[in-house]
Amino acid sequence: MNSKSIALSILCIVLLFPGMAQAGLFERITGGTVTWRQTPPVPKQDKAEPDQEVAPSSDQTDESLSQEEIPAEESEAGTAAPATDFWRTAPAKAKLIDERFEPILLIRSAFVYTFRDKHTDTDPATGDDVEVDSQKMDPSYFGHRNGFVLENVELGAQGRFNESGLYYKAKFELVPREKNGSPSEEYLKDAYFGWDLFKVFDVRAGRMKTPFSQANLKSTSETLFIYKPNLYALTPKRQLGFRLSAGDPWKVVRLTGGVFNSVKFAAEQMKKTKQLLYAGRVDLDVAQLLDETTAIRSGFSKSGTKDSWLWDFEFTIGGSYATTAEKYLTSVEYRWMGFDARLHLFIFTLEGEYVVNDYYFPNATATGGDDATQGWGWHADFVVHAWPGILDLAFRIDRMQGDDVTHGFARNPDIDDLAPQKKRWLTGGLKVYVMDRVRLDLNYIHREELEGYNYDNDMIVTMIQFDL
Repeated sequence: MNSKSIALSILCIVLLFPGMAQAGLFERITGGTVTWRQTPPVPKQDKAEPDQEVAPSSDQTDESLSQEEIPAEESEAGTAAPATDFWRTAPAKAKLIDERFEPILLIRSAFVYTFRDKHTDTDPATGDDVEVDSQKMDPSYFGHRNGFVLENVELGAQGRFNESGLYYKAKFELVPREKNGSPSEEYLKDAYFGWDLFKVFDVRAGRMKTPFSQANLKSTSETLFIYKPNLYALTPKRQLGFRLSAGDPWKVVRLTGGVFNSVKFAAEQMKKTKQLLYAGRVDLDVAQLLDETTAIRSGFSKSGTKDSWLWDFEFTIGGSYATTAEKYLTSVEYRWMGFDARLHLFIFTLEGEYVVNDYYFPNATATGGDDATQGWGWHADFVVHAWPGILDLAFRIDRMQGDDVTHGFARNPDIDDLAPQKKRWLTGGLKVYVMDRVRLDLNYIHREELEGYNYDNDMIVTMIQFDL
């Protein structure tokens, strides 16, 4: 059989079985010579035709797909998968050791320089002129700091048992601080276990963050700035309690509520259950809602891959409420309310929150009852991901008033845990992601404050963070 006969035979096979033309080798005929070369790569298709299937790219492995991204009606073998897979929470994956045991380590060390503010002011109590020195303020980030400061050292472990849906977390802070940055003795941060086998239900018990405020729930390692906004000082802190969260399987709406112990010594509370803290929160993922109900976001993606980071879009809003009551020497009701939102579009992120807390005195005799002191705060953060994954530019405006008498009732220092204070901070900074787990921050904070006296002492803070 000569070369022409071979060529004609191969041409017939190709015409009868066109699918074979894209597999294996292909022929190239030059004159009377037949040679064979490797099949060139098929150009990537932007969009498949209705009757055409597109195979996943070679760099997208099964491990890169979460359980929620795999259609419930398909399995690896191409047959119908159990319907329960749609309702089950995506399994946790091992990061360093094993999904059932992952170590926690966070180290944040800062170098702080505070501009000294020394001037003469009037004592609000006596009316006398006094010399005010900001360097004599408490050494928290609300006060005067200079030099190296070890901000955080967190150690612990967490894990999840995918088969049963049980999970746990235990974390200690070796340099504990109060919400305003002053030293604390609460070394234990988190110690809880929970169950979330299904997407629509999550129950947790132990010591944990109360479900209130975006600033409170955001992890320290994920903060946009070195310090959390000042309104964080107004929110309920971690407590021992029970939390329940429920929502739809598409994660559009989420309701979270819990009951917590609001005092360290609960003898009286256990008798009357009057000082339990009740906290609740609702979260709405607007971007996810658009994904599930319309085709508006056909050009957007939340995956954040190299091909789609420019179109990354997220939009969430949330509201929180918490209340407790004190029934000891004085009857006092504490209430917290808050609203927050987060928008991420292209290379921009905008976050904001407003929080107010009220202390009511229903049995007050000075003015007939129902008097209150009130604290409030708000902040707006704007971040430009100038070089995504490498460099972020961040800006914040932050206002907080810790104690404002709203109905003429004098502040009771034995009950109110906030000193009279007014703060307006303007912060600008940048974040550099040096390595996968190492971050470098630089913040300049312009502070206008009233802490009994007026202060105007800015801060320059640099920080390096290692997050395991």
